[in-house]
Amino acid sequence: MKQAPGLLYARSPQPLYLQVAAIVRRNIERGIWPRGHQVPALESLVDTLGVSRATVRQAFGLLEREGLIHRSRGSGTYVNEDLPETHKLTLPKTWADTVALSKELGTTTLMESNADVPLPLLGMECPHSTEGRFQYLRRIHTTSSGPFCYTEVYLERDIYRQHPARYRHSTVAPVLDELHGGALTHAGQLLTIIEAGADSAEALHLPLSAPVAELRRYACVQNKVVYFARLEIPTRYVQMKFDLLGNR
Repeated sequence: MKQAPGLLYARSPQPLYLQVAAIVRRNIERGIWPRGHQVPALESLVDTLGVSRATVRQAFGLLEREGLIHRSRGSGTYVNEDLPETHKLTLPKTWADTVALSKELGTTTLMESNADVPLPLLGMECPHSTEGRFQYLRRIHTTSSGPFCYTEVYLERDIYRQHPARYRHSTVAPVLDELHGGALTHAGQLLTIIEAGADSAEALHLPLSAPVAELRRYACVQNKVVYFARLEIPTRYVQMKFDLLGNR
């Protein structure tokens, strides 16, 4: 039996209008509401979605600002013919993929530590040494459409101090690969879906607790971790590609 809308909404900590906007956005992305076509009437949506007229209007205001719909006085609400392009991130599966993707992103530093810090708990399996002191950088990576990825990066102190200006003004992985790629011996990555925290939600313009893809990754020289990064990426930007018969 189909779940009552109210019970579904109650499971989410997000404001009701954001949940309604997500439903409508999904209908547009899947082509259920085609480009150029009129969306169902307000009263129909109120009945179908089980929310108030004010909630639907608030959701539509958000979607109109996103460029998905437009409202015409006396005529109704329509899906735009030209929808904004959503930049998709194919998650890297190798160190080379990581470097290539990092080169495409712009970087804004939100905070840089003034003192050397130890590595935090990595939160992933890593059999290598995490001892030492590290430079900490908290950043936002961007594309032409805006904030795209929130990152916290730890880079081994001596490596950072060799070329601090380059690391400050670039994503870290390509510079590390260029200068020390031949010495890297191990690298690992873990993907998890989590809820955005206060810092990342503010930086990425997301509601608190919105789902994000968290990437944790490390790289080693010999058996010592020299680089650790934790990234948060809105799930709507994320995709993964696999060749399911590649090993046949």
